[in-house]
Amino acid sequence: MILKGRNRVGESIEIEAEGDGTLNLERVILPAFYDMHSHLENAYSLNLTGYNNSSSLQEAVERWAKVRDSLTLEELKLRIERSALIELFYGTTHIRVHADTCSKGLKSVKAAILAKEELSPYIDVQVVAFPEQGIFNCSKESFLEGSKISDLIGGKPEVESAGEHIKFITKIAEKLGKNLDVHVDQGDGSTKFSEMLLDLAKTHVALSHLTALHFYPEEYARLLVHKIKEKGSSVISSPLTAFYLNGGNSYPMPRGITRINYLLSAGVNVSLGHDDVINPFYPSGSGDMLHVLWMAMNIERNFDLSWVNLITENAEKEFGVKNVDYVVLEAKSVVEGLSTLLPRWGVIRKGINIAKNSMEPKVLDLNPMEILRTMLNE
Repeated sequence: MILKGRNRVGESIEIEAEGDGTLNLERVILPAFYDMHSHLENAYSLNLTGYNNSSSLQEAVERWAKVRDSLTLEELKLRIERSALIELFYGTTHIRVHADTCSKGLKSVKAAILAKEELSPYIDVQVVAFPEQGIFNCSKESFLEGSKISDLIGGKPEVESAGEHIKFITKIAEKLGKNLDVHVDQGDGSTKFSEMLLDLAKTHVALSHLTALHFYPEEYARLLVHKIKEKGSSVISSPLTAFYLNGGNSYPMPRGITRINYLLSAGVNVSLGHDDVINPFYPSGSGDMLHVLWMAMNIERNFDLSWVNLITENAEKEFGVKNVDYVVLEAKSVVEGLSTLLPRWGVIRKGINIAKNSMEPKVLDLNPMEILRTMLNE
């Protein structure tokens, strides 16, 4: 079957799907989405951990750590798979999962790898060996083992001796020939661990969060961004969780995410991640990357529709796997899609329609979407 629709800029587009004939959808068809930063092992765990009363990263980590090791490998695997399928419903067919190497017996990492295999017909998953509470604070041996069986090497230098931590992960990455994706400079302070990481890394580096860039003096920010560009590194922002956890609890409150506009203007490859869903790190969310994009646009006050690339083309470049999948919005324009955030019409994975929504919106006897479209085009 040939599906006809419109692309991001309103031009006609046709894609192939299972079945015969031609179907004019009169909807927006986009490349399927990428979630470049997720923690699916603890998604939807708020009922287990309890609410994060301080809205702080430290309390979130502590609450999850108390629950983490009580879950079996099968329970963690099932949580990852279910969470990924919800993301798939909203149009995401590529997910980078950070799996906790501090989990007892590496259950989180092993669960993520098992889930990756089972999900492979529907979703491409990359697993990052991520030391939530540190490498040396937990087990250096476990981190090494987790790094060997994962796709990428992660890190979190702020939780222990940052210099030793960064030296260790960059050496492991070089030895194993694997890329790095590191939680770095992710607080409200002006830590400068990214610079050291970029200087020592011999393999590709993705800087996850980099919220401290928000606080740097202009001269240092400019130097660091130049170094990021020169190294060919990427920056991955997770605006939902970052906006919730950062900014402090007193006024004035900073916005708490990295300088997306600034980085893009400098030619740095920036992509987005959902990060957390209904857990102690972020008590809301739906697994919808269009929602994440909407949040980033609001915080950075930029509704340039080319920003769709942050969850498609830019993410594809960092992920390194060609995207042959499509998502069909329940909308006739990207503006409408971002304004309504309705569930997707469908998701086409390698020519197969693997997700479908049959919603029929009504207000009285009218279709509210048709009312909206009329107003948008008046």
